[in-house]
Amino acid sequence: MNRAEQPWYETAFAAHYPLLYAHRDMREAQDCVALLPRLAPLGPGPVLDLGCGAGRHLPYLAAAQVIAVGVDLSADLLAEAARQRRTDAADYGLVRGDMRYIPVRDGACSAVLSLFTAFGYFGELADNAQVVAEVTRILRPAGHWFLDLFNGQRVAEELGDGRCHERRRELGPLRVSERRWLVHDPDRVVKEVQLQPLADREAEAERWGISAAGLEYTEEVALFTLGGLDELAGRYGLRRVAAAGGYDGQRLDAAASPRWLLVYRVEGQLTTASER
Repeated sequence: MNRAEQPWYETAFAAHYPLLYAHRDMREAQDCVALLPRLAPLGPGPVLDLGCGAGRHLPYLAAAQVIAVGVDLSADLLAEAARQRRTDAADYGLVRGDMRYIPVRDGACSAVLSLFTAFGYFGELADNAQVVAEVTRILRPAGHWFLDLFNGQRVAEELGDGRCHERRRELGPLRVSERRWLVHDPDRVVKEVQLQPLADREAEAERWGISAAGLEYTEEVALFTLGGLDELAGRYGLRRVAAAGGYDGQRLDAAASPRWLLVYRVEGQLTTASER
């Protein structure tokens, strides 16, 4: 089995990614986008979907008459988003870029969306802070950052027994093995993923970017507390102004909510580059 040698997020967010997360479907994306303006204004746009992946939220932003642009590092997923855009005849932009160095001018956006845990990929706090700094840079005064994360507190409790949690399944032409565990300093969830073509389905697996040798990589996503997120955002002049505990708009419960949907608004004194 081939072991990925590039950063995990360049390997994980490739052609096979939509297959692994097919249960995160367009209906869920529609519910998420419908919730956002109930929490805070999206503004006149452009609205930037940062880490847009295959673009499942973008058609609903476009349907809401929002000027929307998706940014992602994955060429494979952007190609899928472009194919979907042609199929739907939807009107939104797509740009390839790293969320730590967003290719957008200062103050250009009325809102930035970091949906489905498109945050916390870089391990050390300083590298994740760079994403917050970039989000703040491209937002207009009083603009909003919508941050959608898994419930870090609940995940920490689930994995806090010290065991490695395993799951095996078959998805399309692939046999998928996953092992998850908790690591500290900094706190993060580690997930080892192994993908192997099923017998006699190698050609189909190849279309998802998985060769006959298979693929193995290890994801690492940071675990945050609500207080830690608020403190980090506050360094860059962002204040939390709204929150929900799921795509149905339920009240946020830090311990029990399925997800944390947090909205931060630009206000206050920004941290300068020399102070980072």
